[in-house]
Amino acid sequence: MPEKMRDGIIQRGKTWSYVVRERDVQTGKTKPRWVGGFPTRAAAKKARDEARHAVNRGTYVAPQALTVGEYLDRWVDAHAVELKPSTAKSYRDNIGRYLKPAIGHERLQSLSPSRLSVVFKDLYESGGKDGKPLSPRTVEFARAVLRRAMQDAVLDRALEVNPVVGTKRPKVVKPKHTTWTGPQLRAFLEQVDEDDRWAPLWTLAAATGMRRGELLALRWSEVDLDAGVIHVERSVTQVAQERVYVTPKNHERRDVTVDERTVTTLREWRKAQMAEQLAWGAAYRGAEGLVFTWEDGRAALPDYVTRTFGRITDGLAVPRLRLHELRHTHATMLLRDGVPVHVVAKRLGHKDPSVTLNVYADAIPDDDGRAVETFAKAVWGA
Repeated sequence: MPEKMRDGIIQRGKTWSYVVRERDVQTGKTKPRWVGGFPTRAAAKKARDEARHAVNRGTYVAPQALTVGEYLDRWVDAHAVELKPSTAKSYRDNIGRYLKPAIGHERLQSLSPSRLSVVFKDLYESGGKDGKPLSPRTVEFARAVLRRAMQDAVLDRALEVNPVVGTKRPKVVKPKHTTWTGPQLRAFLEQVDEDDRWAPLWTLAAATGMRRGELLALRWSEVDLDAGVIHVERSVTQVAQERVYVTPKNHERRDVTVDERTVTTLREWRKAQMAEQLAWGAAYRGAEGLVFTWEDGRAALPDYVTRTFGRITDGLAVPRLRLHELRHTHATMLLRDGVPVHVVAKRLGHKDPSVTLNVYADAIPDDDGRAVETFAKAVWGA
């Protein structure tokens, strides 16, 4: 015979349930919420006590059947408006490729640090295509996305605590950048075909360390050839086959000075572009005033430019680089020649010099002997 409800606990069939009164934050009124499925009265009583304490602290989270996949879909849709398009796309891709296949079917409230530690380990060992391992950086990004989403789940009162906090993370091995030396960069620029339309872009990328999106968003109105200064005001990212303008990464607008040879290259490129504009006449499509365009003024897609650079370096007598590694080359050259880290950080658009130190630590000379000589000369004059 079923036991009558006593102290908010009752037996229903073979399991036990408890009732707790939760407060509606809008009306201030309380309403009962039944929670069941406990195997014993003692288990129901323990859960009831914990729920009552949570209600009193204002941290009570009602049990829900919401899955991780459902929450992540809702979360990324809600936050897409405040993210850069490229960031929103990377979140969606990571969620769809790694997180949802691994835990999308599980109840959101069933997640725990121990469970997620296993998930991240599995992703690292076999989460890639055809069961291949994933890089620690890829797994760490998946972990960062999930951690941010779960923190918002706490704010949404879907979770009491963030289950990602306390998980074991894969050891991230800092990648070594492939870069060119000064002579190799010069050899590349001299070997580039004169008919290569994007040669001025390669030159400016190497001379400034600007990102791909910053180069392709650059307008002539932001180039002061007389002063030799580039005003980096915005960036462009590619979403599907569309260009989307955003602020530079970390919102770091900045001025970058360029050398005289690069200024000469840009002057010559400007003359060539103006000649094309005259030739196309009314059909010219360069209303934006972009520095790097097709012959008819159309803007180039970032992914196309990246692929083009890769094809060019394949056929030259220098190590193969990715376009972004021209940025690494620029930074490495400066740091190895003793340019202060804060100056390099400003040129690259890093929010803090510590970022530059972390990324390019191996490029900074470890010249302890020179430090000793400098100290001795400053103090003893010898």
